[in-house]
Amino acid sequence: MEYFVTIEDALSKIEKLHSLTESRSKNGGCKRFIALNELTRKIRVSLNALHYIPYEKYEVLCAPANLLYRSMITDLMTSLLISQVDDKQLEDIIYIFDRDFTNSLKSALETNIEIRKETYPEDVEAFDEQAIEYQEKLYDDLKDYLDSAKGEDWKLKSPKTICINGEKFNGQVSQIYKILRTFEEVSGYAYVYQYYRLFSQSEHFSIKGRKINHKQPFHEGYYNKVRAFIYLGAELLYKKYSGSNI
Repeated sequence: MEYFVTIEDALSKIEKLHSLTESRSKNGGCKRFIALNELTRKIRVSLNALHYIPYEKYEVLCAPANLLYRSMITDLMTSLLISQVDDKQLEDIIYIFDRDFTNSLKSALETNIEIRKETYPEDVEAFDEQAIEYQEKLYDDLKDYLDSAKGEDWKLKSPKTICINGEKFNGQVSQIYKILRTFEEVSGYAYVYQYYRLFSQSEHFSIKGRKINHKQPFHEGYYNKVRAFIYLGAELLYKKYSGSNI
């Protein structure tokens, strides 16, 4: 991966894959293509957003760009994982991701209600009623991940951990990295995870770290390698599915 890949290069490949998965997801609604379509859409949006982020030429820790690249790495790794597993494993993986979403939604609702109670303590009863109404409204969409009946406070089912090629998986990016290494077709792509970890510096504050990283004129090399992974990964998936009936 020594050649240079522009944002436009990577975007062109992702748009082509997105169009393919869009067509396949509408033709029978296969979950594999629905998931791949969502993931390629996310990567496409992130790549487009990079055009609007100003950053100094030699600055490694450009937080907005780094966080977008981290997001794209996660989406790429998840796409590759989805392309490798069998139908049963795919169902389990999607279940885990959807349960995690339900858990996050539950936490967000509870936090929002608590903030509103603190802000308007005279309306506590009204906020509790709103929470119940909201839970009832979404219950039918999320009941597969709940151990509570409609009208009751949401209680999530116990999380499940699945095993793929001897590696446990419960939704963590580090686990996707380990699992990808076990599939010959995509094992080389697993190492994009190292850039995911590198860009995590953007989430941590350090005056010393910023000054040191500012002196290292090779951040574009990091970005280029991730774009190359995206470019080649999209190409691999397109070739895999453009003539497939899966």
